[in-house]
Amino acid sequence: MTRGFSAPPTPDAPMPNIRQLAHAARTGDLDTAGALLAARPELINLCVAEDDEHRALHHAVMGRHVEMVRLLMQHGADSRLGIWPHRDATRPRVMARERGYTDLLAVMDEEETRRAPARAEAARSPGILRAFQQGDESAIIAALTEHPALIQASDDEGKTALHWSAIRLWPKLAAWLVDHGADVHSRTRGGDTPMDLLGDNADTAEAEQPPLIATLTSLFLERGAEPSARSAVVANDAAWLRTRHAEGALAGSRGLVLLAIRADRIEMLRLLLELGQDPDEAGHVGGLDEVVVTFGEPLRACASSGQLAMAECLLQHSANPNTQVYAASSALSNAHQRHDAPMIALLERHGARLDACAVGLMGLTDHAVTLLAEAAASGASTDPTSHVAAVAKDLMWGAIESHAVDIVRMALECIDWPRDDVRWYDILRNGLFPSSERHRAAHMEGLRLTLDRADPNFRSKRGATLLHYVAAAHGDRTPDDRITYASLLLDAGARLDLRDDLLDSTPLGWACRWGRTELVRLFLERGADPIEPEAEPWATPTAWAEKMQRSDVSDVLREHVARRAATRGAPTE
Repeated sequence: MTRGFSAPPTPDAPMPNIRQLAHAARTGDLDTAGALLAARPELINLCVAEDDEHRALHHAVMGRHVEMVRLLMQHGADSRLGIWPHRDATRPRVMARERGYTDLLAVMDEEETRRAPARAEAARSPGILRAFQQGDESAIIAALTEHPALIQASDDEGKTALHWSAIRLWPKLAAWLVDHGADVHSRTRGGDTPMDLLGDNADTAEAEQPPLIATLTSLFLERGAEPSARSAVVANDAAWLRTRHAEGALAGSRGLVLLAIRADRIEMLRLLLELGQDPDEAGHVGGLDEVVVTFGEPLRACASSGQLAMAECLLQHSANPNTQVYAASSALSNAHQRHDAPMIALLERHGARLDACAVGLMGLTDHAVTLLAEAAASGASTDPTSHVAAVAKDLMWGAIESHAVDIVRMALECIDWPRDDVRWYDILRNGLFPSSERHRAAHMEGLRLTLDRADPNFRSKRGATLLHYVAAAHGDRTPDDRITYASLLLDAGARLDLRDDLLDSTPLGWACRWGRTELVRLFLERGADPIEPEAEPWATPTAWAEKMQRSDVSDVLREHVARRAATRGAPTE
């Protein structure tokens, strides 16, 4: 076991970061990991960056460091946080189970039970998690009736079921919870009550949110919740807000502007902006160890729901028309998607511009021509070729997902990257499966044109190839869809022997794990090895088929091995 420093860094030492913790977890360095967590406990579930969702626990599992897993779990590591884009398959506990690391899984279960016995017990019942994921309030109530201790239980962030009913705007569940003893005053580790989180991650349409927010606010107040800035916004209580502002109690408040929009309270929006609330509600993305700025959700919400007067109010108070909400489309893009001409005109009048990715995705050829011309003009004094190529890259990223084959052609003419340039990878992956089924032929043509220029064997930061991605992604796609795209990649020279870094498996292994029988047949017909003797025992195609209880896949593998042996005149054993 590796040993490092045993005390927290001195004040003069660099601030501990998640990269250091990840390295300690990967190497089994308990002393260093302990010291880092003592100095910065919040590192435990942070990601390195927005494009790398490995937490320290992932590294400990992949290194099979039992005591490191125990240490991290004791500091609050979440064994159910996966890595995009295949989070279900990359949760630390799933990875441990599928690799046969029963010792690691036992440690996770033991520590989770110690943290919260009732929650740990219920978490082993898939019905509860499934009900929450599906937003089925009746099923959640039935599950909580079976596990009543969970009514008061909280997750690692301190959110109770009542918090989640507020976040997702589930009034039936919220009413049942308060009738069965849920505490409307309970606070998360960040200090938020259920009412503070109303609608923060609602899965209902924007038009349905105002009455739900009002219903839940009334319920919480009736059951003893203290009036707050959020309840005042919903209740149109201007006097309460003015008084608290005069007392300085609104300073630092976030989310009130967005709440006024979601609750359809334009007078409250005007008041909040007059009182100095930030029209952009700018902040930093949580869960990352790097600083990633996000801003503009209020204006984006207006554009998404067609609330023109509220959008105008925000812009009059200096909201940035070019919103930059983390992992989300822009306000102007949403207005275009809704074909909302008045909203588009308003935003453009205040300086909003579509970025190249959005132009490509929506197939706006005239806009694409303009962007490329502007790029050439603005880069004329420096390096116009590279400047235009950067815009062309973003245009292609969007266009290859849609049916905008003309923009794909236009962009390709501006790019002279070599076939093995890694910049092709994100573009090609975005082109796997169209955004609309109505224009499949044009979409396929754009993908073929790109594959004529690019190597299909690029790998992600986690080692997955495009064939891996086809095998796992888009579970709602049909077998014929997957065959079509996999065949296109194979015809372009995609390899079947490359292993990813997370599951340590070939595309065939992934197809077996996800039960893609049609791809298993295709990959075997195109030369994939059904045995893979060099693979880890848990990562062979047969091991995946057996673990996932896919007898159909196992049958295909056995048939192919027998057929190959017979062809070679060798025994099948």
